[in-house]
Amino acid sequence: MRNSLVLSRLLWTAGLFGLLLIGVKLEIMIKQSFEISFTVLPLFWFQAIAPLLLGVYTSLLFVTIKSFRLQLPLLLCVTLPCLLISFYMPIAFMIVSAMSSSPENFSVPIPFWMLTINSFGIVPVVAGLTLVMSLFGTPGNQSNNFDVQETPPSIQDDLEKQFS
Repeated sequence: MRNSLVLSRLLWTAGLFGLLLIGVKLEIMIKQSFEISFTVLPLFWFQAIAPLLLGVYTSLLFVTIKSFRLQLPLLLCVTLPCLLISFYMPIAFMIVSAMSSSPENFSVPIPFWMLTINSFGIVPVVAGLTLVMSLFGTPGNQSNNFDVQETPPSIQDDLEKQFS
């Protein structure tokens, strides 16, 4: 039992390194394509999807996918807003560029705070992590396979027992 847990964590770590290497290689290819064609849309999509996939992969550490357990509050209050913030920029850019008559003369309505938040790449990671947690995780009020120990008696109780 213990060895299988260690082996699964080692395999997860190897998969993480593989995922990161593929991501770096893909990012280099997309940036080279951008330098040649000046098409920024693939870069926006990559910056939204790659951290989302990293969040989904990270959630595999915390969730055992055995059965579907929907946690609607987590899905609606955390995952959905994070997904909207993560994918607003590529979707807005794609819609505006498709509706524009001239590719050189259009502006995309992107709030500055959204650019600032998305520049770290944390919001898509949280979206991916909470997506899997909200679909397959245990509710927050249940223990996550931790042994619950009884609280030790207080010193006052010990003193009362000794002097009674």
